[in-house]
Amino acid sequence: MGVMKPIKSVGIVGYGAYVPRYRLISQEVSELWTDGNATSPVREKSVPGLDEDVTTMSIEAARNALSRSSWQVQANTNRRSMGWAARATPYAVKPTSTMVAEAIGATPYTQ
Repeated sequence: MGVMKPIKSVGIVGYGAYVPRYRLISQEVSELWTDGNATSPVREKSVPGLDEDVTTMSIEAARNALSRSSWQVQANTNRRSMGWAARATPYAVKPTSTMVAEAIGATPYTQ
């Protein structure tokens, strides 16, 4: 039995990430919660802005991925796969991936 080979090349053509620009200094948190008696191996943590959530940060990451790739979002393209992953989703039943696809113009193949 032979190995199935794809008709067209398959692979990752781009990736994207987004890290919020605001920072929370761990020493400041330590001073408030433990009167400065505890230390943390983390110096600072990124925190989202007031108008940022998982969806908006995912859209920014998708735009970064597109800018790093050769993939042009067009209705007649043969590229029909986009992956999305997050640690937490804002909606229980509404798929965030479709909102991201809509925002970057990749909706003709959204299922």
